[in-house]
Amino acid sequence: MARFDTPITTNDQALERVLSAGMPVLLIVWGGAPLDPALDAAMRDIARAEAGRLLIAKINADENPQIVSRAGAGPWPALLAFKDGQEVGRVSGVHAADLHGYASYLLGRGPRPGSNGARPAATGERVNAPAAPITVTDGTFAREVLESDLPVLVDLWAPWCGPCRMIAPVVEKIARDYAGRLKVAKLNVDDNPQTAMRYQVQGIPTLLIFKGGRVADRIVGAVPEPLLRGKVDAILRH
Repeated sequence: MARFDTPITTNDQALERVLSAGMPVLLIVWGGAPLDPALDAAMRDIARAEAGRLLIAKINADENPQIVSRAGAGPWPALLAFKDGQEVGRVSGVHAADLHGYASYLLGRGPRPGSNGARPAATGERVNAPAAPITVTDGTFAREVLESDLPVLVDLWAPWCGPCRMIAPVVEKIARDYAGRLKVAKLNVDDNPQTAMRYQVQGIPTLLIFKGGRVADRIVGAVPEPLLRGKVDAILRH
């Protein structure tokens, strides 16, 4: 199987070959409206970061009726997660956070998201701190970060950055361990230069901790996990 570093588009006839690729598969089923930009960006980010370990594929339900009988009638987009050719989870009305959560699960880095793949319902406060990093862009930064009810740790990174890849597992672990108290987000500075310029990011990785829409702390470089946890704990205590 070729090493794909971008999402592939499949169809009813080729789907079984994709699912037998010898690696876990995240399949996005969509129809009608184009994919949400944040979800599309997350697909590209994960495909690039996990090339050779995880396959990201998408299929258009409007053009492939067999996938509708397999995935149900929506709502679209839907996520189907496969391991060893077997479906291990699904989410209807999928968001970028779901994609990150299932990628971590399939790669053995985190627990299985939710119950039967369902997103937990909000109780009291919004469910805005998933157990995996979400992808943010220049367009979604204000909504996801500045307007967040919870503190937000933002990892500003780029695909070519070695130290960014070194600290990525630590960032994912923090997202899992602090779920419900801290939102964790990732922003690709190559694709989103406006935010990087706004916060005067000179080197990457740069990790910014926001609280109440303001930068409460800034960490530059692939710092050790205990140091990063100490910074997060200090923000959460105040």
